[in-house]
Order: sequence, then structure tokens, then C-alpha cells
Amino acid sequence: MTPFQAEVLAKLKGECRVYLVGGAVRDEILGVPIKDVDVVTSMPKEALIELLTSWGYVPHLIGAQHQTVSLFRDGARMDFLDLTGSIEDDALRRDFSINAIYKDLSSGELIDPQNGLQDMKFKTLKACGLANDRFREDPVRILRMVRFAVKYKLELDSDTWQSAVNNLPKLSEVASERTTEELGRILVLDDIENAVKMLDELGYWREYLPELARLKGLIQNKYHAKDAWDHTLHVVKNTPNALLIRLAALFHDLGKWETASKECKVWGQLKVSGQKTTVNEFSLTGKGLNRYNGQYVDVLGARLDHYPNIIQVKRIRKNYSQASGFEWVVDGKRHFLGHEKESGKLTRQILGRYRWSMFLDPPGKGSEKQLVWLVEQHMNGTLTFMQELRGEGTSFSIKNKAKQYAWDAGWDGREFNSQRVQNLLYLWEADFFGGKQREEGDAERFHRVKSEIFSAAEWLDQNWRNPDWGQFEPFALEKGLQGESFGRFKDHLRTSVLLKGLDLRDRGSLENEFEKFVQGKQL
Repeated sequence: MTPFQAEVLAKLKGECRVYLVGGAVRDEILGVPIKDVDVVTSMPKEALIELLTSWGYVPHLIGAQHQTVSLFRDGARMDFLDLTGSIEDDALRRDFSINAIYKDLSSGELIDPQNGLQDMKFKTLKACGLANDRFREDPVRILRMVRFAVKYKLELDSDTWQSAVNNLPKLSEVASERTTEELGRILVLDDIENAVKMLDELGYWREYLPELARLKGLIQNKYHAKDAWDHTLHVVKNTPNALLIRLAALFHDLGKWETASKECKVWGQLKVSGQKTTVNEFSLTGKGLNRYNGQYVDVLGARLDHYPNIIQVKRIRKNYSQASGFEWVVDGKRHFLGHEKESGKLTRQILGRYRWSMFLDPPGKGSEKQLVWLVEQHMNGTLTFMQELRGEGTSFSIKNKAKQYAWDAGWDGREFNSQRVQNLLYLWEADFFGGKQREEGDAERFHRVKSEIFSAAEWLDQNWRNPDWGQFEPFALEKGLQGESFGRFKDHLRTSVLLKGLDLRDRGSLENEFEKFVQGKQL
């Protein structure tokens, strides 16, 4: 433990009976570094607060039903509970037997009323007393059960497991801050694949994230060797254990259920009524359909699996025979058109059920927006470098595209953030190799592109602040730019300087860029 924790305990054991309990004892036995310390004392809370205050500490009284006295310093925490009955009674209020081992700090004796030492020996996770009572007292213990079982590679006692399954709906009664915090701890475990699978077996995803659970059995296209669920597991498994990246990996393909489709053909008269466009009994979605209103058309499209009255238009042309009909394309392609945007939409909805802004790094809504952005952008790398990933590109094209890709990913509107590029690359790489059918040379080509993006991001990080803006302001004012248009033109020039080598000192170059800016209707 930390010197601060040891100092407090050394002072306190001279005043009353003091017992370490919970994770501190468990981890000491396992040889794992101790971070937070749980303490049981024979001293009433009020007297303990007074004593700690007199020693110069700042105690906090935390909790509503079961209040603890807590101390914080240098990232370390100590929680104190007073022993109102016997140790055996106190142990029955704890979650699992491995967390109900007490160490008397005066004698060093281990007191084990729930046989936690034996359960540790036999690698078993078992609730204290009646498992059903423990989970009803605090349903968050269900998620703690998953975390402990996976982290310490423990087998679950059958009664403990069944009681957790039975009480799973009670998690909805718990403050979202608590469930979010515990789920976050699970999602950064090293063995994340088993953690996600255990939550699935428990029924957690089906109960609380049905958008994820319904990916099971969703057949993908010929490039995927796994269904959408197994692919997601593979992607999550191959990301670093950072909460933001793990969440992005978990959510990146949620939209595939909504957009799953198969190639088809439909022909007949196209009709536009308000916001709805139809051919025969089907609703069409796509761009530029209004100009065919009243005409007979042939449509090559993709009919949605789960909304079979909707067809996404891939190609449309006039039908001179004025016939009507529908048929599937023989050996037609499997599509998930626009699934990344739909995944982002679903992610926004899911964020409302949790409090991820409190636990992402850095905390705040900005990190939640970054999560949605990662989900929506996860296909961008493959689409941008499709030619190069097939071995058809050149070194020149890779370098140019890499710089543009890194800039688009790293620029947040105010500054260049290379971590954004890094995060997107983590997700892209995990997705690119996520159980998909890969050909010889794919890995080599991918890592070449990735290396160029890294180099570009490093260069941009070092140079994005360097443009000499000396002549920019008088030029912009001369052109009548101010306020928002002034800022947009500056951003336009910054991009040209960094990606195209524009010389801001050259009047002719500024005039050319201003003309492009105006033509782009950015005014």
C-alpha cells in the first residue's frame, strides 16, 4: 500500500481494533499491488471522523444507506466502516467470500468466516451467505461478479451464477453512474473477449443493449468469415484496453442489423408523395429520385432484411417497357449500406442510458462526441485507401492520401490532435483484420499505409502551428471577410499550407485560394 495508507493504519491501530478486509487482503494474498484499502474498526464513525481530523486528515462521509468514512490522497483511497456486530455478521454483508477475509492489524491474524481462503485456493467465486440476498441488496454486484471472475480467472459457484441471472433485471433500479463505472472496469480487462461473452451468457446485452445482442447470427458478406457478433468480438479483442477504443469497437457495427440487405431489382412507375418515394409496394431511399416522378423505372437496389418494404437505390434508369415487377439478383451481393452512420446514431441513443462522460479520458461530453465520431469514421480508412490496399496505388498516392487522412482525422476545428488519428487507426486495424477473409499481401499493404499515416500525423503535429499569418489578416480584411467567414478562410488556407505547401507570402497564391474559397460558396 502507499506510505499515506500505511501511516494512517499505523496511527489508528494504537487507538482501536483495526481490520483490513476486501480487496486489500485478497490482493496481498495474491501478490497483486494494493491501491484502495477497506478498513473495519471498532470505533464509531463520529469518533473516527474527529480523530482523523485531529491528525490533520480530511475525512469525507460517503453513501446514503451504508455510510463510509473515506480519505483520499495522491490517487489512493481508504474507506472505513465501523464494526457494529461480530465479524461474522459483517462478512455476511459483503459480496463474495474472497472479499470477506479479514486481517487483524495488531496480530496479523487472518479471519475467514466465509471460507474465502479455500475458494481462492480452488479458484471459485462464491457469494457470501445467500447469493440471492447479496444481489438483491446491491445489483451492481452482478457486474462485479463478472469482473472478478474474468480478472482472476475464477469459476463461478452455480448458485451464485443462477442468482445473478435471476436478479439481472434489478440492475435497472441502480443509478446509471454506478453501472457505468462497473461496466467500464469490465471493458478494460485484459481478457475482454471472455468478459463480453460472460455478459452475453448472463443476458446483460439482451436486457440492456439489445442493439448489440441482435448482431448474433447476422450473416455478413463474402469478405467476412464470421457473423456480425463474432466479428465484433474479434474487433474488441484486438483493441488496446482503453475505454474509448473498446466502446468504439463494441458499437462500431451496431447499424448492420438496421441496414442489412440483399441485392434486388424492382421495376415499375415511380411515385413521389410528400417525403415518400415508391415503386410498386416498395419505398425507395436514395438521392435524386424526385426527377423520375411519374416515370417508369428500372432499379438495381438493396432490399433491407428487417424492413422488407424498403429498397436502397444503387442505380436507377428509365424503363421504356412500362412493366412492373420484382426479383432477387442471382448470387446478389450482401450489403450494409450506410451502416457506419446508423451505428453512430444508435451509439448516441445508447449514451443516454449511461454516464460515460464521467469515466472516459478526459471526462466530459467531448469524449462522448469522440466516441460517436470514431464509430461513424471506422470505414473511412478502407474507403480512402481501397486502391492502395489492393496493391494498385503508388507511393505518391499513398503519401498524399495519408497526409489528407491524418489531417481530416486529427483536426478538431481548433487544433491538430494526433491522438485522434491514433485512436482511429487502432479501431481501423482491429476492424480490417477482424475475422475477415484476407488475401496474401493484405497485411503488408495495410501496414505500409498505416506507417505513412503515422509519419504524416507526426509531421502535422509538429507543423500545424507554424504558418506565418503576417499577410493573411490585411488580405482577408481587404476582401471584406470578418467573423465566421474570416475564420473559415483561415482554416481553408491552413489546410492548403499544410497539405499543398501554399506560400502565404505570395499574393498570387492568396488570390487563387480566395477564388477557390468563393467558388466553394463558403462565404
